[in-house]
Amino acid sequence: MTITNLDALTRTIDHREIFHDEMLSLVRRIMSGEMSPVMMAALLVGLRVKKETIGEITAAAQV
Repeated sequence: MTITNLDALTRTIDHREIFHDEMLSLVRRIMSGEMSPVMMAALLVGLRVKKETIGEITAAAQV
């Protein structure tokens, strides 16, 4: 399942987890340059503020 950049950012603001397959999709977009630098910064700061979960970190490391 994919998640939009805005939905992912909204989840981080609401302190809700981004699921494994969604995180894979997001990190792939980051690594391929499909995500704007501003959105990438907002998402990464949002993840840090909400405290990343093991599942989110694991998914990011798999890309």
